[in-house]
Amino acid sequence: MNRRDFLRRTLKLSAAGLLVPPFLRNTIGGPSLLEQAFADRDIAPFGGRVLVQINLSGGNDGLNTVVPINNPLYHELREDIHILPEEAIIIEPDVGLHPELAPLEQTYLDGKMAIIRDVGYPDMNLSHFRSTDIWFSASDSDEYVETGWLARYLETMFPSFPDILPESPFALQQALTHRIPLNGERAVTGVVVDNPDTFYNLVGAGYTGEWDDELPDTRGGEELAYLRALDMQTFAHAATIQAASNAGQNTVAYPATNLGGQLEIVARLISGNLQTPIFLTADFGFDTHADQAVAHGNLMASLGQSLNAFLTDLTNQGLDDRVLIITTSEFGRRVEQNGSFGTDHGTAAPHFAIGAQVLGGIYGRQPDLVNVDVNGNLIPQFDFRDIYATVLDDFFGANPAVVQNVLMGEFGSMGFLQPTTSVDPDDITAGRDRLFAPQPNPLGVGVAESVTLRFALSAPGEVRFDLHDAQGRRVARLPGGAFEAGRHAMSWRPEKLAAGTYFLRMQTSRGRAQTKLVAIP
Repeated sequence: MNRRDFLRRTLKLSAAGLLVPPFLRNTIGGPSLLEQAFADRDIAPFGGRVLVQINLSGGNDGLNTVVPINNPLYHELREDIHILPEEAIIIEPDVGLHPELAPLEQTYLDGKMAIIRDVGYPDMNLSHFRSTDIWFSASDSDEYVETGWLARYLETMFPSFPDILPESPFALQQALTHRIPLNGERAVTGVVVDNPDTFYNLVGAGYTGEWDDELPDTRGGEELAYLRALDMQTFAHAATIQAASNAGQNTVAYPATNLGGQLEIVARLISGNLQTPIFLTADFGFDTHADQAVAHGNLMASLGQSLNAFLTDLTNQGLDDRVLIITTSEFGRRVEQNGSFGTDHGTAAPHFAIGAQVLGGIYGRQPDLVNVDVNGNLIPQFDFRDIYATVLDDFFGANPAVVQNVLMGEFGSMGFLQPTTSVDPDDITAGRDRLFAPQPNPLGVGVAESVTLRFALSAPGEVRFDLHDAQGRRVARLPGGAFEAGRHAMSWRPEKLAAGTYFLRMQTSRGRAQTKLVAIP
């Protein structure tokens, strides 16, 4: 078995999904493999930017999270569990947040919170396990993919992985025991850990110590030397995480909840300079089939208080401009309440993006409670992979080819983030013209509504828009013209558009940008 195969199997067979730490030092001294690999790059992965993903496990009820307060049908269909207008936190004329999300009101008013409405995917699967796999793998509903989208991105960014690994883990996953998020093609790309002290003590208890016996000068001796070195370095990540935990601090009290405890740890590790760009966290209990009002209220209280403490903590320490938070959940809930004063599995739901780089506001139209699917569920406006594309493109600075490869398809940036300078050394697209994902998307062809097209130009000039079908045939030419440099938005009402997948192309003198539009019955 060669070195790569050994490491890969060791990683995949780890009982807790733990990443076996790096073989950093060679046996004869000199620079570490890490130092050699990152000699020409910032040792802090991704320029110090940090993504924190919060998974609301169980299927969060979006209509009681972001409330259409003035929609009479909402109140009629949810007679026992609706949020009254006088109870909601009013953030827009017809939009309120659940009252327990009051701690996030100022974040929204400060323009640091984007609400992306009705997020889902075509042909949504309403099984908890299957839909969770789809969200973590970023696959189509009829595809079975064993790797996570973040893991694929990490392996793309670091092609020498797992032969060469950084001193800090690429990613740290708390609470979730799901195997897909950090499972890559070549190895597991992060560690699963709850409390850093517990992790350190757990792995430290198994340390076997140094050896002082001579090894034979043979192939077998070389392999044994490697195994011994690997055994000693198995504990390197534990020590790194513990050192960051000891060096970091928290400046506020966090709520005594599952999510609060996780975000407290994340803030302390970021404060302690752990060079990890991705943190995965989760809260549970969102499968509110019965007696939803109290249970969901408690979940919203934990979410609002935990996020507020986390944001305040980061701001106090001058770390807030580095961190982006996104929420995910495998699906939403049905529009109408059930007979148990709860809601059953639904489809689309709103999701949050929070941070200093966020262009705050509401993305998408009010949920359409009339034109629902045959099961009484909302029709998605946005594909969840458009959110992922926005994170990869605008936050981590990945070039379009990388984004398309990682997400296994063409998904467009939605424009809810200020674009960052690329950290990809091969990316020559900085300052390019940009076409963001249309809104809504997917588009219900039976719904008479306009599509909002948003784009940004690096320089003034003429712009042309064309819509092509999946076979490459042009089916429509949209209004274009001369535009100044900067961000723009225009409205377009499709006519006689059949259900299917289309590609919207923007042509300027500097090249072409493209995004996908899906039309569903």
